[in-house]
Amino acid sequence: MAEFQEDMLFKNVSDEDAGILIELLGKKSKKVKPWTKELRHIDPKNFRPDLILELDDENLILEFQSTDVVDDFSRRGHSYVAITDQNKKNKKEVNLVVLSTVEDSKIVEYKVNKLNVFRYEVFGLNNLDSEEIINNVKNKIKDNKLPNGREIILLSLVPLSKKGENIVEYIYRVVNIIIKLKNLTISQKDLAFGIMWLTTDKFVEDSLERNIICDLLGDRMSLIHEYGENKYNDGKDKGIEQGIELIIVNLLKSGDEASVIAEKADISIEDVLKIKEKHNL
Repeated sequence: MAEFQEDMLFKNVSDEDAGILIELLGKKSKKVKPWTKELRHIDPKNFRPDLILELDDENLILEFQSTDVVDDFSRRGHSYVAITDQNKKNKKEVNLVVLSTVEDSKIVEYKVNKLNVFRYEVFGLNNLDSEEIINNVKNKIKDNKLPNGREIILLSLVPLSKKGENIVEYIYRVVNIIIKLKNLTISQKDLAFGIMWLTTDKFVEDSLERNIICDLLGDRMSLIHEYGENKYNDGKDKGIEQGIELIIVNLLKSGDEASVIAEKADISIEDVLKIKEKHNL
């Protein structure tokens, strides 16, 4: 996971496409350059921010968060800013923005000590109209039209507008739409797939499920098979109900055909159909 994230994630994203993401956060910048491996390896045990972007006037750390930003998170966010500031290669200030699935937009103030207060922004994604975004892209696919960059990025953010188990359900839905998009630029694919990979890594707890979702994303994502820790075979050994039934259900809900799922999960189509009938799908 680490090697993939540092070396490849967002590697080919253009300033223009990353700028769309920044504009959605209410910011404007001609320069939007993702930071890569050299900074992220400073302190791998404590320093693992999701994404760092160099903008015109600041270095911006983006974090995806599915729980309230309590003091434990604030302390971690403060360390991200401090480490980045200490090791930056420019004179720009360092700021943190949290993309939250559970909280409204706000400014958080965390008291470090009597002389210092750490402030950062929470950007709530719970106001995104997920169904409208999904249907808009699906309709364009149906009409053989390519969604624009903003529509693609909004689609990749849809799971982050959900709470709890709904996040995983929407990850499946969005992934199955994204992989149907043809003629994406390398930059658009890097950004959309990168956001989906980070979302999957952070919010899909079962390693077998994470591994299958990454396979759905394509060959590039399959380079990180090690993060599944060989639990795919363990899942099969435990039987369908204990190992992969939930995954099959989510794939069916997202629109995959039983024959396609059987091939992806390496099980018989009969077993897939049994699960489909059991859950009335």
